[in-house]
Amino acid sequence: MTAESKLPPYIPYPRFLLAADLTQIAKLLYILLLDRANLSKSNQWTDEQGRIYLVFPIEKLSEAINRSHMTVKTALNELEAAELIERKRQGFSEPNRIYVKLPDGQETIP
Repeated sequence: MTAESKLPPYIPYPRFLLAADLTQIAKLLYILLLDRANLSKSNQWTDEQGRIYLVFPIEKLSEAINRSHMTVKTALNELEAAELIERKRQGFSEPNRIYVKLPDGQETIP
């Protein structure tokens, strides 16, 4: 790699995840959701309370990380238990709204 080398597309890895007691799949999923939350932010996808949400169906999440639906559901449950995401049901056969949370005390880069 040189100073002129172009980097391939990548997703930043939040440092707090290094010490988090989560499976690697849950960490990967959180990174993907955090990246998608930035897209939702730029598209102004906010709820009535001004919170940014995203819609990312289980099927699409499974394809994105090349894992089964059950693995993705388990990882989502793990992230919800760790209070790193919140899911809100939208209705029959509608994908959930996902709210990505930042842990308390984490420094953020604007």
